[in-house]
Amino acid sequence: MEDLFRNFWWLMFPMAWFVVEGWNSWLKYQARRDALKLIQAYAEKGQTPPPELLGTLSGVTAADPLLGDLAATGSAAPSTTNWGWYQVALFGGLAGGFVFLARSNILGDEGLGDAMMVAAVVLGALALASLVYAITWKRPRG
Repeated sequence: MEDLFRNFWWLMFPMAWFVVEGWNSWLKYQARRDALKLIQAYAEKGQTPPPELLGTLSGVTAADPLLGDLAATGSAAPSTTNWGWYQVALFGGLAGGFVFLARSNILGDEGLGDAMMVAAVVLGALALASLVYAITWKRPRG
């Protein structure tokens, strides 16, 4: 049993992610249920609920600075930030780190070096795709 935990210690990370996402889903459900009860109370009184309350059902509020005036337009404004350069640096740096790990003998295991090289190739492809996106990105008109 001890070998099971020693060999599969890394499984605690995806399991923790599942637990956290389950908890977030439960909290979102609670918030939407409460918002629906409040909207029902407005409907029983014959009043229209505020747009911010309706926005909570979709998970978006009008006060969110990244989305613009959602209450007035009914749709989210496109982002004016080009995140492609950030992704180029992130994925390129990670790819370089994995290439270093694959080529150096720090890990001591030849099979692990091959796995690191596969990860480096995947991250390099993501860096290249992000570079194309960053170069061809056009600022939305608005």
